[in-house]
Parts: sequence; structure tokens; C-alpha cells
Amino acid sequence: MSRPNPELVQARNDNGPSLNLLQRRFAGVLRFWFYDLGSASFMGVALLGLLMLVPIIGFDKLEILPLMLGMVQISVSAAVAWQLNRLAATEWSILLPEYRQNIFFQCAFMLLSSFTIGTFICLLVGEEGAFSQLLLATGLGLIFVYMCQIKMSVYYLSILLYLSLLFIDSIAAHVSSSMMAVLVIVNLALAWGIRKRAAVSGWHPDARTIYLNALEMGGIWLPNAKSYPLINKLDKHLHPVNFFMGPLLALLIIAMPIITLMVAALAQLVGVEIPTLFMLVQFSCVACTMVHWSRIQRWRAVETLFMLPGFSGKQGMINAFNRSQVNLLVLFTLIMGITAALVSLFNPTITLVVWSHLVLSTFFGCGFLLGVGCACKTALQLSTTMLIIIAHSAWISGSLRMFAEETDVWPWLAVDLALVGISILTIWWGSRKLWKGDLV
Repeated sequence: MSRPNPELVQARNDNGPSLNLLQRRFAGVLRFWFYDLGSASFMGVALLGLLMLVPIIGFDKLEILPLMLGMVQISVSAAVAWQLNRLAATEWSILLPEYRQNIFFQCAFMLLSSFTIGTFICLLVGEEGAFSQLLLATGLGLIFVYMCQIKMSVYYLSILLYLSLLFIDSIAAHVSSSMMAVLVIVNLALAWGIRKRAAVSGWHPDARTIYLNALEMGGIWLPNAKSYPLINKLDKHLHPVNFFMGPLLALLIIAMPIITLMVAALAQLVGVEIPTLFMLVQFSCVACTMVHWSRIQRWRAVETLFMLPGFSGKQGMINAFNRSQVNLLVLFTLIMGITAALVSLFNPTITLVVWSHLVLSTFFGCGFLLGVGCACKTALQLSTTMLIIIAHSAWISGSLRMFAEETDVWPWLAVDLALVGISILTIWWGSRKLWKGDLV
């Protein structure tokens, strides 16, 4: 039987029996949600999204508002899924008085608080479309939590929640006022179902496996993936940058261009506009963030990597990691260049200028994230890279609209080249910060 987490025990002992019921239900809330790495990773993104709302509303950039509100709600839902999974993974959870009741109450409080804040902001700015997207994001998050209760391994798909935000605005455009009422009822039914199922759930070996994988491997576990020769070759080419992420990085590199080409061809066939290349740029940026996310999550594996043969000391390991980062950056840039060239064969809107812009944007977006990621030592620090992804997304979407209007595009390409230069400096700066002070 695993030993109780001393932080959780301390959180319980710090609160005496004289506290009233509400105070007892909030006992240990900071430790449970903001000290535990699995939960803090998602809650950090949610808090970052809330902070971003201030400049968004202040500078009247309301087109980004629904994305931020959805990101907050999705992040809180993922944190709730982690908390409920931890309850099913830890045998000692039944030994702490009122521990399970406190987690259930705090999960409901976090979900309700994020939804209430989002609703208030929608009313404040008068954006009905933003409220529709908030309802959809809430529904997606609750479905994810409920599916995690049915099949524990669904938790590994948490990254898909964030990718789904790219499609919510298209769905929300078809949501009428009567459908919004139906969404509210469906969300309430999902919340009730989650509560009933979680109340009767006990210890589960699959939940324990996910819990230990998240602690040891950053939540990434893909058995048998290395049986594919192409994945083996990619792993060798990218080592040691993929050491903490495992074969998932190679799978993403292979799957992203294939899916992009399939969706782009299908969209062209049925006459629907889907920004597939834009999404490929964003997926590439997310993959670069995941490289350092897994490195930080698996902080105990750094010494294992250091002990492997092939490195001439600590600096040799750092140099090898930085070289692999450059290889990854070049690989993502080549993937974008080849994929965009193939899409341009049947999509006339992908001109040479658009192709150049997408390739350069992929380079400096991934470069910024890899460079800044090297300097990050905690999950909360890495959560701030969401600012880079958001700014990068706004830059590409805004520039593509300008290209479609056939305005002067050369200043945009000049800025692209300048950002490429800055990203190269960022990678160099990050290479000097990587593991600084972490190893003797």
C-alpha cells in the first residue's frame, strides 16, 4: 500500500475541529490544487487565461475573448479530472477524514467558479457568442471528466481538449437561444452524473497506473510504439530531446502532416474552408511546448539521462540536447514547407507568399517556445508560454486575413524575418539556461 502524501496529511492537521463546515470543506485547497504538479499545471493555465482577460477587454480585442474563456474552463475541467483520478489511485485517500468530501466539494467549487466568472464577463461585454462557446467548452470539459470516470485512460487525451478550442467557434455559430437552454440542461446532467459516479468509485488499478505515469513520465505512456522502424529512426535522430517525452514526439511528427493533408483534401472536396495549415502551425508549437513540459514533469529522470553513456559530462549532455532541439526545429519547418507545398497543388489560395509566411511563422514560433522552455524550471513558469502561443496565433490569423485582401504583404514578411532572427537569439539564450544549477 502506498504511503499517504505528507503534504496532504499536513493540510489536514493544520485545521482543527473547531472550524465550521465551510471552512473544513476548503481545508488544504491551496496544497491540493496549486502544489500538486498534476493539478497545478492545468490551474496555472487557467489563471494565466484569467489574467489575459484584463488586456483583452481593456484593448477591446473581444474576438479573442471566447478562446480565453474556453481555455479557462477546459483547464479547470482537466484539473478536476486529475483530482478525481488521484482519489481512485491512492489507497490512503480513505484514511483521511473528510478528504474525499473535501475534494468533491472543491471540484464543484472550481467548476462553478470558473463558469460564473466566464458568464459574468460575457454579460459585462455583451458577447452572446462568447457565452455560447463557454457553454460548449463547459460541456466538453464535463464530458471529458465523465469519460475519465468510465475509462481511466481517457485522461491521456487531455491535450485534445485544448485542440478542440479551435473548432468551438464554428460550432457556436449554429447554436440558437433555444439550443443554449438545452446545453445548460445537458451540462447540469453531466455534472450530476459525475458526482454520482465519483461518489461510488473506489480504488482502481488503472487510475494508479495513470497516477504513477504522470509522476514519473509526465503523463505520457505509449507501449509498443517503438516497434515501428520509422519511429525508431526518428527517436535516434531526436535523442535526447525526446528522452522525457518518449515515442509520442515521433508519433506526432508522423501523424500531424498526414492528418493535415487528409483534412485539407476533404475540405477542398466538399467545399468547406478549414484552416488546416494554420492548425498545423499551432500543433507544431504545442509539440515544442510538450517537449519541455515532459522534461519538467519528469525532473527526476534528468539524472538517469545524465548517467547514460555518450555524453562528456554535464555540458556534453546540454550540448546534445540543444543540438537535438535544433534538429526538431528544422524538422517541423521542413514538415510545414512540404505539407503547405502539397496543399497548394489543390488549393490555389496557398500562394508563394502565403507559403513563405507559414514556413517562417513555424520556424520562429517553435524557436521561441523551445528557447523559452529551456529557461523554465517549473510547470507554472512553462504555463506562461501560452502567451507566446496566443500571440503567435493572433499574428498568423491576422496576417492571413491581410493576405486574402491582397494588401501590401512585404512588411509582414519583413517582420517574419526579424522574428526569425529574434527566435534564433532566444534559442541561444535558452541553451545557456538549460539545467543551470540542476546538476552537480
